[in-house]
Amino acid sequence: MSSGKHSPRDRDRAGGEVTTVQRALNLLRVLGASERPIGVNEIARRLGRHASAVSRTLATLEHNGFVERDEETGRFGLGVELIALASRLLAELDVVRVARPYLEELADSTRETASISLWNKTEAITVETVLGPGSIKHIAAPGGRNPAHCTATGKAILSQMPGSTLKEILALGLEAYTDRTITKASALERELRCVRERGYALNVGEFIPEIASIAAVIHDRRGRAAAAISVTMPLFHFTPQSERQLAPLVMNAAATISRRLGYPGARST
Repeated sequence: MSSGKHSPRDRDRAGGEVTTVQRALNLLRVLGASERPIGVNEIARRLGRHASAVSRTLATLEHNGFVERDEETGRFGLGVELIALASRLLAELDVVRVARPYLEELADSTRETASISLWNKTEAITVETVLGPGSIKHIAAPGGRNPAHCTATGKAILSQMPGSTLKEILALGLEAYTDRTITKASALERELRCVRERGYALNVGEFIPEIASIAAVIHDRRGRAAAAISVTMPLFHFTPQSERQLAPLVMNAAATISRRLGYPGARST
């Protein structure tokens, strides 16, 4: 019969696991309290830990999507994967709070489904959706994952990402979801150039056969691609005329939200 006591080895192992978790949580709190991404040495200084130990913890958190490293500066900030663990708190996110009234306006004016998606390393995650008043609706549920190569929100954000991100996605392979999915690297690169030139991305039956969408990127105050706003509709609603009508509305909404987030380069069409 067990006495309920733990051996010294068990206590040491448990204590080590708790310490490791606590250090990771402390690191996340430091990043959460910072107004901008910070480097390894600064994080180590604030935590009172060695930079090498902090680097190991950051590597694990980055691999799992809980922190993100800025490609240009090497500094770290919180990662989008935290959103998947805290979906009920999405309304507190600044971009969602700012975007909500424009989502509602876009859904009302287009009579289709309007959504906001955030980037998560290699895909876009839907975080907020507003249904339009039309009789036929497509629900893009919060938490839905949108592959970068075959969804409008994914392509809109990917078009603004550094080349290293595109290489990472190409290395994973371009899975075919429908017979319209882009599966060749050269074709995706051409598509992303088109997105940058015209200011919006399209998905015409590339991810789900009967669904089409139009998306434009939202920039934060540092000019980074923070999110994408989209209008999603049944495929039979999508025509050259509807594209001409809806694309400016989506781009204007993205530009307005970007300005509200402090991005000075946002321009309306």
